[in-house]
Amino acid sequence: MKDAKSVLMCGFSYGEPGAEPASKHGHGRVARYAAREDYHHILRDRMNEVRDWLCAEVSGARGLAFCDMSPILERSYASAAGLGWQGKNTMLLGADIGSYFLIAGLALNIELPADGFGPDHCGTCTKCLDACPTGAFPDSYILDASKCIAYFTIESKGKIPEAFREGIGDWVYGCDICQEVCPWNRFEKPARALPSPRIKTELPLEELAGPASAGLRARLKGLPLARAVRKRITRNALLAMGNSGLERYRPILKKYADDADPVLAEQASWSLARLSS
Repeated sequence: MKDAKSVLMCGFSYGEPGAEPASKHGHGRVARYAAREDYHHILRDRMNEVRDWLCAEVSGARGLAFCDMSPILERSYASAAGLGWQGKNTMLLGADIGSYFLIAGLALNIELPADGFGPDHCGTCTKCLDACPTGAFPDSYILDASKCIAYFTIESKGKIPEAFREGIGDWVYGCDICQEVCPWNRFEKPARALPSPRIKTELPLEELAGPASAGLRARLKGLPLARAVRKRITRNALLAMGNSGLERYRPILKKYADDADPVLAEQASWSLARLSS
């Protein structure tokens, strides 16, 4: 949008005040945001409503909504708009909402008075850095995405490096660890613009590693989890089985150790060896 002069940024909570971090033995964990309907189109539609209202109020006004769908540093715009500060875990933190919120923007061809950057309230706290089991934070305010559990479980297509497998634990899609330990999330707010969670944040590993049944596909349809192809979810579940220490997974792992897919076969073999050790 070459004639853009201002950017309006909004934050939308997906918080669940009072919810305790869930980790059930024999289950795979899912990041909180991924348990709800995919946010991209929902938040873009909300921003388009603002655009339509503004265009009706201001002659010649034009706007373009965006929400995590283009190469734009939305977090930087949101920080400049005063929605919060970039925490030591590189996530956007708001003093009255924590970090369990999503951001969406609206580029406009009209001038708007700018808000300022908010102060950094992280202080000397390093809980998020210390809690990361894969060492993804080489320093404060720096994330090495190539070591992040969310990257491994969502974006990485091949074999997950062995050095990080134990640290991934039971996560099968995303990771919330650096948010769970953040003191500012005691101020999280309940979701209002987003629908309620459709699935639990812990799912049985047998189901995730089972055949691509219509039942599971139907449950995940429209959720962020649908972004990850079936093979990736299966790989993550096999890894979590190895970390679980539960012998009941041995038959499933033996089956996948002979799979035609080399990534699944190698992951199953590693998990079998981990159970034996």
